[in-house]
Amino acid sequence: LGCIAMMLLFNVFSLFPTYLVKYLFWGFFVLLGIFYSWPTRGKIIEETMFSQFGEVKYLDSFEKTIVALTSFTFIISLPELQLFQNIEALKLYFDPHEQVSGLLWNFLAFLYFPFSNIPKFYNLVWSLHFYFIGLGLYILSFYCFLRYLFSRRLSLLGIYAVVSTWSFSKILGHEYFAAITTSLSVIWIWSLVWSSRSGTYRSGLFTGLVCCYLTMINQNNFLLFPLGLAFTYFFFLNNQTKWFKRQWLKYNVLGGTITLGLVLLNVEKLFLSVGNWYIFFGSLGEIIYRKAFFIISPVGVLLALIYFTGKSRIFLTNVSFDVEYFREILTGVVGIVLVGLLIQPDLVRGFSIIWIFALFALVPIEWIFQSMSRLRSKRNIIYVIYILVCLLDSHLENRLRIIGKLFLDIESLKYIIQL
Repeated sequence: LGCIAMMLLFNVFSLFPTYLVKYLFWGFFVLLGIFYSWPTRGKIIEETMFSQFGEVKYLDSFEKTIVALTSFTFIISLPELQLFQNIEALKLYFDPHEQVSGLLWNFLAFLYFPFSNIPKFYNLVWSLHFYFIGLGLYILSFYCFLRYLFSRRLSLLGIYAVVSTWSFSKILGHEYFAAITTSLSVIWIWSLVWSSRSGTYRSGLFTGLVCCYLTMINQNNFLLFPLGLAFTYFFFLNNQTKWFKRQWLKYNVLGGTITLGLVLLNVEKLFLSVGNWYIFFGSLGEIIYRKAFFIISPVGVLLALIYFTGKSRIFLTNVSFDVEYFREILTGVVGIVLVGLLIQPDLVRGFSIIWIFALFALVPIEWIFQSMSRLRSKRNIIYVIYILVCLLDSHLENRLRIIGKLFLDIESLKYIIQL
C-alpha cells in the first residue's frame, strides 16, 4: 500500500520542471527521515514493517537452515544483466510491446534520481530493482499466502521449492521482466484473501490499489478488478452483512477510478495478446521436468478437491484444513487460469505457474505431517528428505557460474567499483 502511494506521489512530482526535481527528491526523503526518527512517532505508527517478522526469533534449526538456503539461492540466482547506454533502450528491452504504463517508469526515474547522471549504473539499478523488489515481493506474498494454510516449516519449504527450481533462473535468463509481469497473480489472490480475513471494510482500499498496480504493469490486468470484486462480494464475505459489503465496495472506488483512467489512456493497447493453450500446457511439463518436487502437485490438487467437496472423511480422516480458505484458493486459481488462457497469458506462465505448483505440492506433505503428529523424529526425517530433493536439482553450480560471470566481466566490474 505504501509503495503504490509513493508511485502516485512521485508521478505528481514528475510533473514539475526538471530543475525542481532535485529539491523535491531530497526534501521528500529528508522529511521522511525526520518523521521516522522523531521520538514520538510511535503515537502515529504503532507497528513498523520489521515488527511483522517477529517469528524469525522462534525458528528452529531446520527452519533457520532452509531460510539460509533460500536467501543464498535467491542472491546467486541473479541472471546476466544487459547494460545499455541509455534508459530508453532498457525500457524497450523490458517492454518491447509498450504495455507498461508510464507511471511505473516515472516512479523509478524519481526514486533513483541521484544515479541518473551515470547511464550504465542507472541502468543497473533499475535492473536490480525489478529483481530484488519484484521477486522479493512475490516471495514474501507467497509466504504470507502459505501461512494461512500450512505450518511455518512447510511454508518455508514451499518458498525454497520456488526459489530452488531451475525454472527460476531460466525464466529470468529468457525474459528478465517476467520477474514483474508473471509474478502478479499471487499478489492479487493474496490481497483478496487478506482483505476477506482482515475483518475491516477499509481493506477495500488495499485491494483496489493492488489492482491499480497490476494495471500499471499490463492494461489487460484490469479484468482482475471486477473479478476480484465479484469473488469477494459474493463468495469471500458471506459471513458479513450487506452494509459491510457495501462499505468494502466504496473503499475500492479509489483504486477502481485510477484503474479505469489507466485503461482509458491506453485503450489501443488492450487485448493485443491472447492466451495460448499450447504454450500453457507446454510450460507445465517444462516446470515439472525441471523440479522433481513439483511431481506431487497433481496429487495435491486431487486431495484438495476431495477435501473441498466433503468426500474426505474416508481418505483424510486425520487431516484438518480450513475449508473456507480452500474455497477461496481454488476460486482465485480458477479465475487466474481462465483469464490467463483467454486474455492475459502472463497470468498462466512463468512465476505464476511455479507458485501454483508449489502450493499444491505442499498439500500431500501436510497430510503426511498431520497423520504423523505424534512422531516428531520421523517428520523431521521426511522434512530433511524434501529439503534434499529441492537442493539436489537446484543447479547451484550453474547459478554460481552466471553470477561469477557477471562480476568478473570487466565492464560490469568497472561500474560497480565506481559506486
